[in-house]
Amino acid sequence: MDATLEKVKIRLGQYHMESSNKVVFDQAEKNPLISQLINQATNEIIQRRNYPDSYTEEQIYADLKKYENNIINIVVYDCSQAGEAYMQSYTENGVSRNWISRNDLFAGIFPYVKAI
Repeated sequence: MDATLEKVKIRLGQYHMESSNKVVFDQAEKNPLISQLINQATNEIIQRRNYPDSYTEEQIYADLKKYENNIINIVVYDCSQAGEAYMQSYTENGVSRNWISRNDLFAGIFPYVKAI
């Protein structure tokens, strides 16, 4: 299992501990969705970074490692919105929920720019 996928599953509480202190991941049926969301968040960061054409895949991958926490936060955010697509607000039995802007999770991710 991919390390980022494991980290997301831990944040989502999709695991349990065995008596040998071994982590066992639950809800395997959600792995394809989580993997797709990881790919989507990664691609969004790649677009925002706007890497120069001269960057190799290895350089991009190395740079993306700096943004793993952003990717995990975005995926957890997207998973928490499941079934609530594009909801602006929610109120039920006196409980009101509001979400931060998804764009706030991209804080600190800046595009590469060339000086002219």
